[in-house]
Amino acid sequence: MKTKKNIEPFIGQKIYVPTSIYLSHGMDDFVGGIATISKIEKSAYLPEDHCNYLMVGIEEKPGTLYNWNSLLSEQEELKIRFKKHRAHPDPDDRPEFNRWD
Repeated sequence: MKTKKNIEPFIGQKIYVPTSIYLSHGMDDFVGGIATISKIEKSAYLPEDHCNYLMVGIEEKPGTLYNWNSLLSEQEELKIRFKKHRAHPDPDDRPEFNRWD
């Protein structure tokens, strides 16, 4: 996977994403790895050179957007960490990890 800036994402592209673990809503825990881009959003309000101008969504975690440039800068590190493992949800539904108080 290339990690140069100014590379445009495309639907169906494989990319590495990081793990997300939540103390107060474990139902959203997610194991990083290889994911497939399913959505691309360009901001109508931010200039093209703004860090949050271009965001991508992945099939494995619908409803979540990742900063494209940030993902590009992490690809080599994530590739070493996850190798050929696929990204996937890993919810922790225990009540003590799904409380806001």
